[in-house]
Amino acid sequence: MKKILLTIIAFASVITLLAQDNDAKELAQRNLERALMMNDSIFDAMYDQRNKKLYFYYNMETKQRTDIVSVWEFTAALEAVNSVLEALNTVKDDMPDVYEEYYEKNVKRFERLYNDIGYYRGTFSLASYTGRNTWSPYGVHRSNNIGGANVAGIENVYDDQMWIIRELIRAYRITGKSAYLTRAEELTRYVLDGWDCVRNADGEEYGGITWGPGYTSKHACSNSPIISPLVWLHEIYANGEANDRNGQDYYELDNNGIRVAIHKSKADFYLDFAKKIYAWQRKTLINNANGIYYDGIWSITGDITTHTTDGVEYRDHVDSNANPQGTYHTYNTGTMVSAAADLYRATGDEYYLQELETTATKAYNFFTASKRIGAVRYRPMITAEDRSTNPSKNGNPWFNQVLFRGFVAGAPYYGTINNYLKEYQKVLDYGFDNHRWLGFLPVNLMEGWGANDTSKCSVQYTFSRVSEYALLVSYYYSTLTAIRQPAVAQQVAGSKGVYNLNGQKVAVRLFAESDVPAGVYLVNGRKVAMR
Repeated sequence: MKKILLTIIAFASVITLLAQDNDAKELAQRNLERALMMNDSIFDAMYDQRNKKLYFYYNMETKQRTDIVSVWEFTAALEAVNSVLEALNTVKDDMPDVYEEYYEKNVKRFERLYNDIGYYRGTFSLASYTGRNTWSPYGVHRSNNIGGANVAGIENVYDDQMWIIRELIRAYRITGKSAYLTRAEELTRYVLDGWDCVRNADGEEYGGITWGPGYTSKHACSNSPIISPLVWLHEIYANGEANDRNGQDYYELDNNGIRVAIHKSKADFYLDFAKKIYAWQRKTLINNANGIYYDGIWSITGDITTHTTDGVEYRDHVDSNANPQGTYHTYNTGTMVSAAADLYRATGDEYYLQELETTATKAYNFFTASKRIGAVRYRPMITAEDRSTNPSKNGNPWFNQVLFRGFVAGAPYYGTINNYLKEYQKVLDYGFDNHRWLGFLPVNLMEGWGANDTSKCSVQYTFSRVSEYALLVSYYYSTLTAIRQPAVAQQVAGSKGVYNLNGQKVAVRLFAESDVPAGVYLVNGRKVAMR
C-alpha cells in the first residue's frame, strides 16, 4: 500500500510539473514575440542599411534619428540579434513557422552588422608589456572607410573589444561560421596583450588590464567582461567544437623583465587566463563590506613610458593607488556573476559556485528596490534617476542588462536566482504593457517616458530590452522538466548534485536506468521527473 501511495504521489508531481512546463513555454513564446517585434522596430528606425550606419538617438515625436553610434553602442545591436537567434533556435520545434520567418533574416542581419562594424576598425603599432606588435582593433569612432578608423592611443579601449569578442563567439556557436571565431581570437590576443605581466619584488605579476592602451587606470569594465568569453573559448576547444591544431603561443616576463615564449593548448591557455583575471579583479576591486565591485584603480603618475632591452621595446608598469574607487555600476558586478557561473560550469570548482551565490545575492539586494503600484509589488533595478538619493550607485538599461544576463547564466546553478528573474519579468512586462511606444521602451520601465527620453531615445538602451526578452526565452525553456529518458536516468544516477524537492540530498550510486526510482529530482538545479 505504501509503495502504491508513493507512486501516486510521484505521478501527481509529474503532472503538476508538466502543467508548469506548459505555462513556462507560453511565457517563453510570448517573450519571443515581443523581442522580435521590438527588434524589427528598432532596426527599421535606427539602422541605415544603404549608408551602413547605426544611429544613436531617436526622437519619438518627430521620428528623426540623429548622431552616429560609437562602437560600444554598436555592440548592443550585435547582442540583440544573437539573443534573438538563440531564442529562435530554442523554440524551433514548437514554433517552426516563426523560426522559418525570422531565423535566416537575422543571420543575414548579423552578417551585415559584422561587415559594417568594419568602419570602426583600424590598424596601429603598440609597445605593450611583452614587446611591440601591430594590431587591428575597433576604434571608438566610425570612419568613412572600412579599416580606416583611428585606433591609436585613447582612440580604442579594451572593453569595447571584449563586448565584440563576446558576440563573435556567440555568433560562431549559432552559425558555425569560422570567420567569427577567427576574428574573436585575434581580438582576444590583442586584449590579453594589455595584461600587466610585469613582476613585482615578490616575482608576482602586477596583473590587470588598463582601460585601453592609451590609459594607465585599470577598471572592472576592462577586465571581467573578457572572463566569460575566455571560458567559452576554452570550451570550444576542450569539447572539440573547433580543432586546436597548433595550440597557443604567447609571452610572459621573467623576473628580469625579459620576455619568455610560452606554448599551451588553446583550451588551457584560455581557461588559465580566465581564472587569472577573475582572481585579480576579486582581489583588487571588490568592496568586501558589501560584495560589490568598484569602478577601478587609478595610477599614481598617469604617465605611459617604455624602455628597450635587447632591441625589444616594452611598456613600463605604472604603480596604482592602493584603494579602488569610483561608482558602483551594475554591469561591473554583473560580469563577475556571469564569470563565476561560467567558471563553475567549466571547472566544477565549488569556490566559483560560492562566489556565484554570494555575488548574485548581494548584487540583487544592492541594485534593486521594492516599488508598489496599486496592489502589486515590483522590484526594478536602479536607474540614473536614483542617483540623487544613491550617488554611489549607477544603472541604466544597458548596464542593468549585463547584470540581468549574469543572473540568466547563474540560474542553472543557484536556484534563488529564479526568483530574481521572475521579478525582472514582471518589471519588463509592466514597461511593455504600459509604456511601449513605436516598439521602444523607456529608460524607466515603471515611470515611463521622461522629457529627455522622448527627444533622445537611445538605441543602446532599447536593444537591451530586446536582449532581455530573448534571453528569457532560453531561460524558461531551460527550466522545463525532463521526463524519463536513458540520458536523463544516467544523469540522475551519475550526478553528485541530486536532491529531492525538500532540498535533501539523494544518495547516489551507479545503477541501471530501469532501477531509477520514480519521482521528481533536482539534478544540478534542474527539475527531472522520472516515471
